[in-house]
Amino acid sequence: MLWLPRYGSSHGPRLLGASISNSVGWPSLLTSQRLAYYAEGMHRLIALFAIFVLLLAACGNDDAEPSAESDPTATVAAEEPEPATTPAPVDDSTSDDEPVEEEPEPDPVEEEPELDPVEEETELDPEPTGEPLERPEPVDFSNPAFSSADKLTTAGLGSMFFGMTPDEASQALPTLWTGGPEDGTPRCYLLAPANGPAGVVLTIYNSSIERVDITNPSITTRSGASVGSTEAQLHELFGARLVVSPYADGSGNSIQYVPVDETDIDYRVVFETDGATVTSMRAGRLPAVAPAEPCT
Repeated sequence: MLWLPRYGSSHGPRLLGASISNSVGWPSLLTSQRLAYYAEGMHRLIALFAIFVLLLAACGNDDAEPSAESDPTATVAAEEPEPATTPAPVDDSTSDDEPVEEEPEPDPVEEEPELDPVEEETELDPEPTGEPLERPEPVDFSNPAFSSADKLTTAGLGSMFFGMTPDEASQALPTLWTGGPEDGTPRCYLLAPANGPAGVVLTIYNSSIERVDITNPSITTRSGASVGSTEAQLHELFGARLVVSPYADGSGNSIQYVPVDETDIDYRVVFETDGATVTSMRAGRLPAVAPAEPCT
């Protein structure tokens, strides 16, 4: 309900909801005056509504937060903020401005060069001891390297054995060698003793003595077989240990003595015949001893 002043009345405002038609003087009001009354009433209504809203807002704030007057500690807290904590100083002793001292790497150990062995000086004139010095006997090359006393076996001839080097055999006999490797045959070549006898030839294969060929009748086997022996004598001496291989042209036989000992299984003594008697013989290790001609 809105109270408005009654036009031309001294009794104060009148309720707008009352019957205007019965009011005195209302019909006689001009239209502009009526609008003025309405505007004044609306202003009052708006003012009342604003007061009502402010009252509601004030009531809400009282319920939510205590006032500054009722809580003095809040005011003090607001007026006096807590002092800001100052961070502790940081130790910049290991900053980038100061270089970090690195541990020095150990110097490489220099290896001491090996010293050449010092050759001891040989005393040219040794102090006399009162005893005469023994002089080595000179080698007598006037005697043949092999004689009838040296026997042909599956292991070698006399003091020369298969598997020796020429130098080793030269010292064992003693002798000097004639012959040597030829062009195109560096792995296999023939040697003969310089001091004889004739009819003894050594085959060197891969730097070792592998075979000896005998045509000298003075050289014999331990059983007495030699150049000039008959095939019948060979069979009497060696029996079943002989293996006979006839020549393809029928001119003779190749007769091998095969040892029965396992340690000598790779060794042979071979007799070449003309079908009746021995014309040459040889001994050595396989495979060098197998062919009729050496180095073939």
